[in-house]
Amino acid sequence: MKKVLLLTLAMLTLCSQMEVSAKKEKKGLKWEWDGTKSGNATIDNYLLQIDTLYNKVQSYQQNLDSYVMKDTTLQLNGKWYQIAWMVDSQERILTRSTVNWQCVQAYTLGANIILDMTNAGLGSATAALALPNLGLKALKFAKYVKGGPTIISEGTKAIKAVRGKWIANSRKWKAMKDGAIEDPTTIGYNGFSSEFVKKLNKCFYIKEVKEDDPLYPEIVKSNEGKSADEIAQDAKGWTNTMEQAVVLPEEKSKTLDETPNLEEELDS
Repeated sequence: MKKVLLLTLAMLTLCSQMEVSAKKEKKGLKWEWDGTKSGNATIDNYLLQIDTLYNKVQSYQQNLDSYVMKDTTLQLNGKWYQIAWMVDSQERILTRSTVNWQCVQAYTLGANIILDMTNAGLGSATAALALPNLGLKALKFAKYVKGGPTIISEGTKAIKAVRGKWIANSRKWKAMKDGAIEDPTTIGYNGFSSEFVKKLNKCFYIKEVKEDDPLYPEIVKSNEGKSADEIAQDAKGWTNTMEQAVVLPEEKSKTLDETPNLEEELDS
């Protein structure tokens, strides 16, 4: 009887590594262990490891998925310009240095969590095999042990999705920096106040879009039918909105002046 229970519990746990629950995908990552210990060191250490990883995934997603990179194109003093910046969920603007730091965090921290997930997966079968040692408590803790591989599988997918977005963001951000105008006042546009120029230098990248740029035909097409006054009003309206936008305070421990180059493959 004990061998049958052992085999059944082990198979349930190992098979869960291959399952993809549509219900859980819709509701998000789910982990129900409340911290109660079983008394078996192998099982308890495994559950604690999974619990730690679950919390890391939640924190990673909440901290990094709340940021969105934005850009717009405006005609300033007769020329077209592309402008890029990043905001949080409340539309508050991040400084360029903070964006750089977040890009690095998204890649390096995400890679570390994925490595921890892989290592934790090695203990899934061992924890399952230890369940019969719990006697009557085995059924209670079996559902937690069975949930471990799901956290590992779905958590890894979630991390990779966020990392993928941030690698794309980093490439776009770096491309904007490489072609950015160092001093916005050289544009010759008188619609920027001196205070807004400071914000531009701290939080935005601006680069001229010339006729040979692949983006240029798209800009022209999107502005077909607009009068010069309407195009000018677009620039003025954007400037007024951005002048009122709040800049998030910059934490000294979370700044990076050098734009990262995250060209590595996501699965490297």
